[in-house]
Amino acid sequence: MPGPLFAPGSARTACIALSVCGVLFAGVGAAMHIRSYLLGESVAEGGSRSEAVCLATARRMGGELTVMPEGLRVVLPEAVDQRTSLTDASGLLAFCPDMTLSYFCMGLSCGPGGPGGPGGKVSMQVELTRKSL
Repeated sequence: MPGPLFAPGSARTACIALSVCGVLFAGVGAAMHIRSYLLGESVAEGGSRSEAVCLATARRMGGELTVMPEGLRVVLPEAVDQRTSLTDASGLLAFCPDMTLSYFCMGLSCGPGGPGGPGGKVSMQVELTRKSL
């Protein structure tokens, strides 16, 4: 005499339940695979996005922007509001996490024309270099 486990109704119910669980596990596996693929792409694009944000911040500072393979240089021949220029330079460090400050100068002797700058105005130079891996 067969037990309740092998009754035709219970066997059918067990098969349906196991099939539903299998489909759910397969769906979760596929979703995790797609998510890891998308996360991998976003990590690969992260460097270019970070670089774009850094350069956009440097351009907003005004002045002359020079991009070099080892980093970038921003020269403001005339820093009209020195507090704002200093704040912009500090913000540039925050928006360029892959770079370190290698040179900073703000004053009368920091302009491209040497001591006194153009017309005795306060100038600013900021140089950032890429962090070594």
